[in-house]
Amino acid sequence: MNKSTIRAELLRQRRQMDDALIQTHSAKIIANICASTVFREASQIALYLPINGEVDLSALLTDSNKNFYLPSIEMQTMQFHHHHSQLTLKQHRFGCLQPEFKADHVAPDLELCLLPLVGFDQQGNRLGMGGGYYDRYFADNETTILAGIAYQYQQVEQLPTDSWDVKLQHIFTEQGHLKI
Repeated sequence: MNKSTIRAELLRQRRQMDDALIQTHSAKIIANICASTVFREASQIALYLPINGEVDLSALLTDSNKNFYLPSIEMQTMQFHHHHSQLTLKQHRFGCLQPEFKADHVAPDLELCLLPLVGFDQQGNRLGMGGGYYDRYFADNETTILAGIAYQYQQVEQLPTDSWDVKLQHIFTEQGHLKI
């Protein structure tokens, strides 16, 4: 199967999840993240605000011992902004809330990025929404640890890949933590 077919099927399954199940699974995933060494040792962490049934990691933003960063996209470019209580979020055309995109923004030194995904496999391949934002942002990444955030049903046996796809080093689901 190709990426589009796999994406359509996994998104169909995600749309069938009710809010209670999303919150139950999100809480388990957060517990698995917090229990991991990779999270405990990181202080500069990127994460996302959920849309369309994605795992909700927003409870992590209350951890005052970490510096969290949220993505902002414009055209084909993504950047990460430090999260703080006065940060203004605006709705993007994709429906997600994001900080204001700034042309002169300086990229933070991220230690860990918790990425949303549509599908994954045990080899660390990630299927996103198809925009390529994370792939472009982390194309030359040598330092930031990339951790996919997913529901267990989003695992597939083998994802088709392209040369520009970034690989994950960790995957967190409600059933545990997979280190690649």
